[in-house]
Amino acid sequence: MERKLSTILASDVVGFSKMMAANEEDTLRVLGKRRQVLDGVIAEHDGKIFGSAGDSIIVEFSSPINATKCAVEMQDRMAAMNEDVPESHQMIYRVGINIGDVMVTEDNLFGDAVNIAARLESEAKPAGICVSKTVFDMISQKVMVSFEDAGELELKNIEQPVQAYFVIKSKGGVRYVQQSEKPQIEVKDAESGSLAVMLFKNLSKDEEQAYFCEGFSEDLISALSRFSSLTVVSGNASFSYRDKTMGPKEIGRDLGVRYILDGSVRKLGNKMRISASLIGAENEKTVWADKFDTTIDEIFDTQDEMIETIVATIVGRVEVDGIRRVSNARPENLSAYDLVLQGLEHHRRSDLTREDAPRALSLFEKAIEADPSYARAHAWRACSLSNCVAWDPDSYPENWFDECRGSAARALELNPDDHEANRIMGAISLHLRDFELAKHHHDRAEELCPSDSYILGKNAEMQVFLGNPAKGLEKVTWAMRINPFCPDDLLEKDGKCRFWLEDYDGALQSFKKMRIGSRDSLFYTAAIFGHQDKGDQATQALKSAIRLSNVSIQQFADSQPFEDQNRNRELQEMLESVGA
Repeated sequence: MERKLSTILASDVVGFSKMMAANEEDTLRVLGKRRQVLDGVIAEHDGKIFGSAGDSIIVEFSSPINATKCAVEMQDRMAAMNEDVPESHQMIYRVGINIGDVMVTEDNLFGDAVNIAARLESEAKPAGICVSKTVFDMISQKVMVSFEDAGELELKNIEQPVQAYFVIKSKGGVRYVQQSEKPQIEVKDAESGSLAVMLFKNLSKDEEQAYFCEGFSEDLISALSRFSSLTVVSGNASFSYRDKTMGPKEIGRDLGVRYILDGSVRKLGNKMRISASLIGAENEKTVWADKFDTTIDEIFDTQDEMIETIVATIVGRVEVDGIRRVSNARPENLSAYDLVLQGLEHHRRSDLTREDAPRALSLFEKAIEADPSYARAHAWRACSLSNCVAWDPDSYPENWFDECRGSAARALELNPDDHEANRIMGAISLHLRDFELAKHHHDRAEELCPSDSYILGKNAEMQVFLGNPAKGLEKVTWAMRINPFCPDDLLEKDGKCRFWLEDYDGALQSFKKMRIGSRDSLFYTAAIFGHQDKGDQATQALKSAIRLSNVSIQQFADSQPFEDQNRNRELQEMLESVGA
């Protein structure tokens, strides 16, 4: 019998038997309408229904990402159909998703992978989604959702407990979220000084040292990107190849670069050996390679030496005096640097599960205790505190926003050239409608780290709020150049720029490319459909936006920090015409 690896989605209706007992004809009529919608959603996500009995559906997907996106949309569409109808005509679904080996017959699939999906469905909350850890590992930070740990579940007729997670609305930030499986745009002409810094490999016996490799690689990208003669691809893009077995030529073609910097770190206590090689992407020949035996106390000197050599090799010359200027500010206490890198490891996952956000905050605060003068620790504390509040607002004081602003301000006092501190203060200033200060800090953050696609996206959005959507579009277009994977936050910013340029079809195209609709993309989509006299689609998008965000039309419009408040009124009127 043929076997293959498949993602299985199982779904059924909560309390279906009770509904049938109360009124069979009405229940079957409602079920028929729901199935018509669900079957369409499944088809849109390339799912194949191979089991259906009564209210249950079992679907096969080739990708766990597609299965999860489908499940999220299924639940959203069912919630919309439950609005404004009698309780007796509401249908609430549960969904379970698993991935594993299945046996294939002519028209069916069998095996534990299928059975586990069905059991996870029964463990899901009403209107909820429950996924196995295998699925969680494969979709985390690729779909804009968060998770609650469901623990190890004892499932009927399944021999071993299954670690599972409940899918919930996205929490925390999107700083490190969402990579598609392949680049979304094609870069036709690679610039002469284009470079991708790959994630340095951890060769230490201690797997937990991986956080150091990621932090070290990001610092290299940040420093190298400040040389105007180089075009450095965003780390969000180059790091996505960490688990892929692809050669420099293929990676270079994907990312549109002429050079690949690859390397490794072997760390033992305070000592480490860093190996690095600069490779020509087209011919896959090594242009330069070296090994650096160093210590944690000398790590910044090693970074300087590598940067000088790389820039000299690619550009043919280098301003040696500028090397230290572009390096990140060095903490007096190197244990603070290590604590910040550990904190970032959890901060990158703080959108996924509840536990990571407070762990990150704790490590940043320990770094501040170790070295109160380390600006980066104060900056990340501000960002991390905001994520903690998103998860659990009742556990933090009412003045948490003032704390964030105080931490960011302290970071800038200590180091005005910290790009993250400028990015964070730019966001805070925009929230407070201090437009001049917001522009200063967002522009400064971009100047200090021009290879960061997230920073570029935030600057692009700020240009929209300042009334310059054309300039915003230029920035987001360049952000997509240095991160061709185009995460959802960039697609959202692209759509908003196009909306205010009245390129409504272009805006819709960007919003549709998003893996999961965000609050802003759904509200803007509703406004566009309303403008185009597509009433049903506009109403559906508006209901989804309100349900996802739990805010009214006016609250959403007021939350958009436009310098020209006529834009707020215009947006509100467009949305109210949909809800009228």
